[in-house]
Amino acid sequence: MDIPIAKSKQGIFSKLKNGWSLAALFSAGLFIVPFFWRDAIPSVDESEIWVAQVMRGQMAREVRGIGILAPSDIRWVVSASAGRVERLLIKPGARVNKDSIIAHVSNPQLTRQLQQAQWDLDAAKAQLLAVTAELEEQKLEQQMLVTEAALNLESARMLEQAQLPLAEKNIISDIDFENTKLKTRQSDILLTFRRQTQQRRLEVIDARLKAEKAQVEKFHNLVTNVEAQVAELAIRAGIDGVLQALSVEVGQQVDVGSTIAHVADPASLVAELQIPQVQAKDIALDLPVSIDTRNGFIEGKVSRIDPRVNQGNVQVDVELVSTLPQGARPDLSVTGVVTIESIADTLYVERPSGSSPQTESQLFVLDPKSQVAKQTVVNLGRASVNQVEVLSGLAVGDFVLISDTSAFNKYSNIRITQ
Repeated sequence: MDIPIAKSKQGIFSKLKNGWSLAALFSAGLFIVPFFWRDAIPSVDESEIWVAQVMRGQMAREVRGIGILAPSDIRWVVSASAGRVERLLIKPGARVNKDSIIAHVSNPQLTRQLQQAQWDLDAAKAQLLAVTAELEEQKLEQQMLVTEAALNLESARMLEQAQLPLAEKNIISDIDFENTKLKTRQSDILLTFRRQTQQRRLEVIDARLKAEKAQVEKFHNLVTNVEAQVAELAIRAGIDGVLQALSVEVGQQVDVGSTIAHVADPASLVAELQIPQVQAKDIALDLPVSIDTRNGFIEGKVSRIDPRVNQGNVQVDVELVSTLPQGARPDLSVTGVVTIESIADTLYVERPSGSSPQTESQLFVLDPKSQVAKQTVVNLGRASVNQVEVLSGLAVGDFVLISDTSAFNKYSNIRITQ
C-alpha cells in the first residue's frame, strides 16, 4: 500500500536558498570572466622584442654578402729546375721584394752540367785562337805570293820596254824579244791567278773562322743557359709583395714547373663577396659597394659577377676605389653591402625577422597606449638588407614588432609587459 509523504516547508526554503546562490554566482561571473579573459592574452617582456616605426622617405635597396680581400696581382712561384728543397728562408706573411730568396733547391747533376759546359767553352775558345793563328799565316802566305807575282810582272814589263827599241833596230833578235813579251804575259796571268786564289782563300778562311766562332758561341750559350738554371735553384719572389703560402717542405723533391709558393701584391686588392643566389639576380656591374673591414670602410664597385653558383651563393668581385685602411691584407674577412637602387618617397620599416620581399605577411602592430600588439596582414614590397618596403597594411608612425614572433602566430593579440 502506498504511504503518502508529507512535504516539508524546510525543503522548499533550501531550494529557494540554492537558487539565489546560483543567481549571485552568475552575476559575479559577468564581471569576473572578462578579467580572466583579458589575462588569457599571451604576454611577452618588452626586453625580449624589437619594435620599429613605419616611416616614409627614401629607402636604399641593398644586398649584403660576406667574403675576403683577395689580391688581384698574384705570382705563382715555380721551380725552373728539378731538385731537392734544401732550405726555406721566408715564412708566409712576410714582406718580400722581387729579389728575395724564398727557398734553395739543390741539383748536383745540373752543377756537373755547368762544369762540363764551361770546359767545352774553354776548349772551343782555345780552338778558335789556334785556327785564327793558322788562318792568319795562310793569309800572309797568299799575300806574299800575290806580291811576288806582281813584282815579277813589273820586272817583265820593264824588260820588255827596254828591249823594244833594241828589237826595232835589230840589235836583238826577234825571237829573244818575243820570249820577253811571253814572259810578260805569263807574269800577268800568274798575278791574276794569284789574286783569284788569294780571294778564294780569304773566303775559305772567313767561313772557317765563322764556324769556329759559332762553336764558341754555342758553348757560351750553353754555359749561360745552365748558369741561369743553377741561379734559379735559388727561388726568388719575382715581385714586391707578401708571401702568401709555401707549397713545399724541406727535403721534398720537386720537378720543373712545380709550385713553390705564391706571392701577392697587397696594394692591389679586390673584395670577393659571396651573395645568396636569390639576391644576386639584381646585381649589375659598376654598382656601388661599401666594404667593412672591421677597421674601416672601403668604397668600391662591382667589377665581376661569377656566372656559376656555388653552394647557393654567387661570387661578386668588387674593385676597391678608395684608400685601404690600416690592416687591410689578403684573406682578411670582410662584409660588403651592394646598393642596388634608391627608392624615393616610399613607405618602409626595418625588416621583420623571417620576412620575405614581395609577400603578404602577418605582423604584430603595437598600440603604445594599451601595450597590446595586434596581428595584421601587411603586403611587403622590395627589400633591402635592413629595411623592407610597405605596400599596404601599415601607415606612417605605426609600431611593428620586428623580432621573431613565430611562437605567437596562433594568437591575434600579444600584451607587452615591462
